[in-house]
Amino acid sequence: MTDAPPSLDQDLRRLEEIVRTLEDDDLALESALHLFEEGVGRLKAAQARLGEAETRVMQVLKDAESGELKTEPLGG
Repeated sequence: MTDAPPSLDQDLRRLEEIVRTLEDDDLALESALHLFEEGVGRLKAAQARLGEAETRVMQVLKDAESGELKTEPLGG
């Protein structure tokens, strides 16, 4: 069984945790690099999700303008 990817909210909460941890002066370099890499990955995933949401919103607005308003379940 595959785990579902983290939600946008989960990614944002984890990014906040990572930033707080990286601000700690006592953090070892190797740990800081690992957290930084995780943060970049989560940021890219969050940006992709936001981009997909923006595209869907724009399509709904376009459909509404043309009188062809239709709904689709979230996720496709």
